[in-house]
Amino acid sequence: MTLFPPTQPTPAEIKLRRRVQAVGPITFAEFMETALYDPGLGYYVSGDVFGPRGDFYTAPMTHPAFGALIAAQLAQVWRALGSPFPFWVIEPAAGNGRLAADIRASLAGRDPVFVGALRYVTLDVAAPSAGVRSAGLPLHVPNGVVLANELLDAMPVHRLTVVDGELRELRVGLDDEGDAGAFIDVASEPTPGLTERLRAVGAELSEGQVAEVNLGLDTWMAEAAAAIDTGYVMLIDYGHEAPDYYDASRSRGTLRCYYRHTMNMSPYQHVGRQDISVHVELTSLRRAAAGAGLTEVGNTSQAAFLRGLGFDSLRAVAPSGDRAALDTLVDPEGMGGFRVLAFGKGAKVTELSGFGGPAIMWEGEAPRSTLGHLPPGGEQEPDMPTWEELLR
Repeated sequence: MTLFPPTQPTPAEIKLRRRVQAVGPITFAEFMETALYDPGLGYYVSGDVFGPRGDFYTAPMTHPAFGALIAAQLAQVWRALGSPFPFWVIEPAAGNGRLAADIRASLAGRDPVFVGALRYVTLDVAAPSAGVRSAGLPLHVPNGVVLANELLDAMPVHRLTVVDGELRELRVGLDDEGDAGAFIDVASEPTPGLTERLRAVGAELSEGQVAEVNLGLDTWMAEAAAAIDTGYVMLIDYGHEAPDYYDASRSRGTLRCYYRHTMNMSPYQHVGRQDISVHVELTSLRRAAAGAGLTEVGNTSQAAFLRGLGFDSLRAVAPSGDRAALDTLVDPEGMGGFRVLAFGKGAKVTELSGFGGPAIMWEGEAPRSTLGHLPPGGEQEPDMPTWEELLR
């Protein structure tokens, strides 16, 4: 049993403490859902969580070239599908809208035909820049792409361990029944589906090992598949296949928290005011996609994906001051090690440049850095966790 002494309680913490007092220990998935997404109290509805004023950076915040290169892939997909009009791009968890803005800006004046067909819809739980305020995918379009960048790592998860040889779920309880009780881990019977998930991917935890399981993957992939009749679901995130994800060397799991550009492993602190994320278990993700009727058409690193879309030729024409930030996007020990997966639905499998098809050559001036991207030189702030810490 791990004890986390309480600090000054946040509104989200008060709500969760009252919930535990009312019903007893709750799953970590429920705790994470409230801490991140509660409509009035959750982290992702509380304000600007990205960039220097937030808690972490994402690839779109690093350099607008990220959006420009993805725009090239979207244009290629549109033409491979026969240039339908209109063509929809649905971006869930769009956050502050940076990726959407960079994609649109890169296409302006470069591909007016595609711009005329493009209908870009951003979805988010709270961000005022998003077109639709939604935590799900409440759309159905005839053709297009569902594009999700670093969404799955923030989905609520269950936590598991092994105690005396028995698989147990770590629920969230309190060390006493008073209003000042501290959150604690409580070993309990596993929620239905957890044991079956481990068995399905051939995973077996060792004594005392902690691991995470996302039981929401199947539902989310089914919603993504239902959002389009013909097209692709494209996902960018950091993760591992099941043998690596559940290896005994990851004895404490992959859960990480980010608060003011510092990393910790204490989800019971700063509740509702810090990010909670986990790596994505890719084997179950791919199984969920297949179960939703999707066909895998690409699985590669972010570095290889961007290079196939013209990263190297873009970098060659970029201002020298931008190159450190650009290199962050393809650093194999950092963002470049993220995975990019594509799944098709009702579409003829084609050779997409981001996944090993003929490489695209960048033509013209490179996108320039803008306010809100990484500090000059592309370096992380002093207290920010390294990408090696993030990925291990």
